[in-house]
Amino acid sequence: MGREVWIAAVAIGWGCSVLDPSLIANESGRDAGRDAGADTGPGVDADVSDLRKVPLRPTSADGADVAPLTIALRDVVLNQGGERWRTIGLDLDDVDTQNPVPEVRCEPPNVEAEAQLDGEAGIDNAFGDKLFPIVQLALPELESESRRNQGEGLGALVLRMTGWNGTGNDPRVDILLTQSAAATSADPETVRFEGFELMQGDVPAPAPLWDGNDHFFARDESFFMGDETQPTVRDDNAYISDGTVVMRLPDRIDILFFAGPNAGVRVRLTDAFAFGVFNEDFTRLEPAVVAGRWAILDLLETGNNIGVCVGTSQRRIIENQLDTIADVRSRAGTGGPGVSCDAISLGVEFTGVVGQWAGLGPSRSLPDPCADTGDAGVDAAVDAGVDAGVDAGI
Repeated sequence: MGREVWIAAVAIGWGCSVLDPSLIANESGRDAGRDAGADTGPGVDADVSDLRKVPLRPTSADGADVAPLTIALRDVVLNQGGERWRTIGLDLDDVDTQNPVPEVRCEPPNVEAEAQLDGEAGIDNAFGDKLFPIVQLALPELESESRRNQGEGLGALVLRMTGWNGTGNDPRVDILLTQSAAATSADPETVRFEGFELMQGDVPAPAPLWDGNDHFFARDESFFMGDETQPTVRDDNAYISDGTVVMRLPDRIDILFFAGPNAGVRVRLTDAFAFGVFNEDFTRLEPAVVAGRWAILDLLETGNNIGVCVGTSQRRIIENQLDTIADVRSRAGTGGPGVSCDAISLGVEFTGVVGQWAGLGPSRSLPDPCADTGDAGVDAAVDAGVDAGVDAGI
C-alpha cells in the first residue's frame, strides 16, 4: 500500500476497532495481582478474582529432573480482528476498563481521547485492537511474512527449559529465551553457516519439518560474548502450574519479526510474561502467549524498520495517534489520577512445538529502510499523502 493511502487512513483515526479463556485461571487475592505487575502500586488493595492473570506457582514438591526441553514458537497471531484481541493477553493493571464509566490507572496523553476498553476478564491488548490495524497498512505482509520466516526457521522464539521434573506441576524451572538464527530437519553435524545462510554441502540445508526432530540454532547475540552457558534472557525461577508454563521476561529485551528483506518490527516490552499450555504429552504449547507493556518511545524506535523515518510528517502523525491509544504505564505501579499513559498493552499468540537444541548461529539484523533512503524523498511523499487526506475532507 502506498504511503499516501496509509497517511490518509491514519489521519481518519483509530475508531475501528485464540486464547481460550478457560486455559488461564482467574486468580484470586492480591498476590496474583502483584505477580502480574499491577499498576495499583504498593499497599493498594485490588480485587483481581475476576481478572485474567497467569496461574499461581504450585506448592507441590519439585522432584527429580528430566532432560532439557526445547520448544520453538511459530505461527504468530498479530492480526487479531473480529474481536480475537479480547482473548489474547493478560490483565496488566488490576482493573477491567469497561463502559459506561471506564476505570483506568492512567489517561491517554491526548486529553480528548477515550479510554481503551479491555477485553475478556480485563485483558489489556491495545496492540491487537488498535495498533496492529495501522501497522498492517504500512506492512500488509507482516504477519504472513513473519509466519513464513518462523516456519522456515528464522526468528522463531525458542524456549529451553532445564530443571524440570517432567510433570504438569513444577514450582521452579529454569528457562532461557532466544530466537532462531536458523533451523533444519538435517543432522546438525552435516550443516554449516555461510554468512547468515545454513548450508548442507553446496545447497541450502533442508527446512524444518516441525515434527519434534528439527534442530534449532539460537541467535548468538542472546548469549553473553557468544557463550552458550550464559544466556542474557533467562528466568531461573519460572514454573509450571496445572500444565501452564510461566516465564517472566526481563524488561526491554528484543523480540524481532522479519517481514521480508526490507522491513520488520522490533518489540521491546516491560512487565512481560511468556506463558503457554502444554498438551498431554508435553510436545506442544497450544497456545503460547507473550503479553506486556510496549513503551511509546520503544515503539517509535522501531519506526525506522518499517520506514516511518525520524523528522517526517508520517512520523509526527504516528506519534499523535500513539498518544491517542496509549492505555498503560510502561512501569507497573506508577499510575494514578491524572497520570499520562506512556505505553501500549500487548498480547500476541503463538503455537509451540518441541524441537532439538543445535547450538548458536549468527544474528541477522532487522532492515532499516530509513538508512537506505533520504528522508527528504520520504517526507515529500508523506506530505503529498497528508494533502490528499485534507483535500478528501479528512
